[in-house]
Amino acid sequence: MRTIIRLIGYIGIVVLIAPSILYLAGKMELDQVKTIMIVATIVWFGASVIPIWNLDKKLTGKTQE
Repeated sequence: MRTIIRLIGYIGIVVLIAPSILYLAGKMELDQVKTIMIVATIVWFGASVIPIWNLDKKLTGKTQE
């Protein structure tokens, strides 16, 4: 579970950076960049918060002992 969450976080960072590069290259419009970056920020932040709160252990049924 932790590996999947970490992978989602890495994908979120890549998707967060890629639109700005594509915008500077003239391949995307500003409105598309804004939408993609907002969604990617939420995904990245959500994936980063889960390990901090130990939600991955709670979701799998493991408790702290």
